[in-house]
Amino acid sequence: MEKNQKKKVIKAAMFGSLVGGVLGLMLAPKSGHELRQDIVEQAHHLGDKAVVIKDKAQVAWQNVEERTQSTVDTGKSWVQNGQKLVSNFKTLVHEIQNGALTKTNSVEVVEVEDQCDSIDDIPIIENEHEFEFVDDNKF
Repeated sequence: MEKNQKKKVIKAAMFGSLVGGVLGLMLAPKSGHELRQDIVEQAHHLGDKAVVIKDKAQVAWQNVEERTQSTVDTGKSWVQNGQKLVSNFKTLVHEIQNGALTKTNSVEVVEVEDQCDSIDDIPIIENEHEFEFVDDNKF
């Protein structure tokens, strides 16, 4: 059922209830004074129900606001974490492109090759942190 049709059904049900209640009171075998008293009591009862419904709606609205704010805060945190991750990734890519994380520079290999007797003596560096600096005078 469409939203518009649901509204029409709800309005019709409320109007029918109101008309039925008024007709029931007017057709009841009561005196005018008793009838007026019943109408006043029903009006107070409906007023009390309206206050309860209003209070429930306010509580529900506050819950929606709190949950929305919590969701927004979580989303902002995720975005910040994502930005940090992207920044770290960009730094890593930049370091790789500039040779900071490569096995070795060709210049260093040439220098080592010139000082070694055979190709087997050339050290292969897998990670720049594994490289041990060797005193040039030892070759």
